[in-house]
Amino acid sequence: MKKFSTLLLAVCIALSGIITACKKVSGPTFHIIQVEGVAWASNVTTSTGMIASTPEIEGQNEVTLTASDGDLLYMMNSDDLQLYYRYSSKDGRDLVVTFDTLQAIKVYLNGKLNYMELPESSSHEEFEALTDPEISQLSTLNINGPLNNHLISILEEHKSLLQGLSLVLENAAGDPDLTNLLSICRPEFLVLDDSWHLPEPGANNIFEDLELLWIYEYVPTLAKAVGGCRDLESLIIYGWEPLPGELMPLSSLKKLKNLTLEESYMTSLQNIEFPESLFSLSLIMCDTLSDIDQLQKLQELCRLNLTLCGNVNNMGMLRNLESLRWVSFPINITQQEFHELSGSLKQLEVVELNTCTEISDLSPLLQLEQLKTLALFLEKEQLVGLDSLKQLELLILTDELFDDNTEWIKELRASLPNTKIVPGSGMCLGSGWLLLLFPLILLFRLSFRRKE
Repeated sequence: MKKFSTLLLAVCIALSGIITACKKVSGPTFHIIQVEGVAWASNVTTSTGMIASTPEIEGQNEVTLTASDGDLLYMMNSDDLQLYYRYSSKDGRDLVVTFDTLQAIKVYLNGKLNYMELPESSSHEEFEALTDPEISQLSTLNINGPLNNHLISILEEHKSLLQGLSLVLENAAGDPDLTNLLSICRPEFLVLDDSWHLPEPGANNIFEDLELLWIYEYVPTLAKAVGGCRDLESLIIYGWEPLPGELMPLSSLKKLKNLTLEESYMTSLQNIEFPESLFSLSLIMCDTLSDIDQLQKLQELCRLNLTLCGNVNNMGMLRNLESLRWVSFPINITQQEFHELSGSLKQLEVVELNTCTEISDLSPLLQLEQLKTLALFLEKEQLVGLDSLKQLELLILTDELFDDNTEWIKELRASLPNTKIVPGSGMCLGSGWLLLLFPLILLFRLSFRRKE
């Protein structure tokens, strides 16, 4: 009987451990991706272009960056042709991008048609010329210009093949109604520039299949649409300026994993009702943000980006977030805070330091045995101890360092033979509407900061 009781106790303990493990939400896997065929690439979900990868040699057209499943990537080739792509590890870590400009702009990913752009001047004959297998392969359609009845009727004819087709919409004229287009495509992700307006949700819920939304400014229509976005996993918003007491009601989005806010003028994270499902929060160039204490409620947060935020207080509270594995530190982080946080967040796999002027010693990173990716948009004088970080798999430095310090880069590679060292830049002047504006703002601010 005693043996049976002992056995029963052991079984109970084992079952308890299994139940506890099942309750714990598994975090994302961060993949180091190499892309052939593009000259510039950024992870929009984590940086909206503020940290990006470029080739070391002009004309090389090969870049390296880090992403997890579901992240939105933005890429360009040397001719400023663009590609919006939502990363999936099913596509592998070595991606090959090919641009076909013979007629309409078509982009192939690993040999399969992935993206097509229809310019305003197009008669849409190029889309009509696609075969059914090509339409089935197509993942994203970029409509550059106003909608017209002719295009809607063409898409309607292929409705059965277009379910889940993602949409990038730019340069609209007037106030076009998107309802018909969204009803036909039921997009997986939707990118709208500031010339388009999110339609009111109706009885036919056009947002129910949407997994990613990138929108210019937070508008009341978005708050109404949230209720119908039952599958929304990623939300990217530019330029939200909350009114006094205004809340962003996201707690009902039970599947929301990634939230990205760029140039938001909030002062506190208390303006946001976070869902429990969130594991990635990116706050980019939020100059007025100071209070981040609400992060203590996000115990499953794996990725936090405070890129180019300059007034963040109480950085020490991040020590309590044991789930963090990716952190982009704010520009006002001190050397002391950096040292203390590196000693506490030993589980970090990705670290980014962008124009963090107080950092003069990187040796605290030696404590991060799991560190794989390090992005440093710093001056050479700030890179003390860099050659000791033997655990790195990917190191991104500014392209200026590569241009001006060829011998130093050679020496660094000799010191870190197992690390892929590549240039990066947040400055892209391509045709993408969002990424056209941000680098100009960044250039102005960096220039102003140097003068001060």
